[in-house]
Amino acid sequence: MSVEFESDQFQNQYRSRTVLGQPQVPSMASWLIKKGIIKEESKAGGILIGLVVFNFVATAILIYYFVF
Repeated sequence: MSVEFESDQFQNQYRSRTVLGQPQVPSMASWLIKKGIIKEESKAGGILIGLVVFNFVATAILIYYFVF
């Protein structure tokens, strides 16, 4: 009894953009760069995560205030 893997199927399905030679900036990060809010792509992730956390906190406060 032997086990065989179809490695070609998974290699073609999951590839990094940088490996393929197509480095792309995510659209929200590129929008922040175009508007001049940030200057580096690495800072965009932190700002976007902070925005998500702020939205969760604001939603929790509003639910607590209006529901309870």
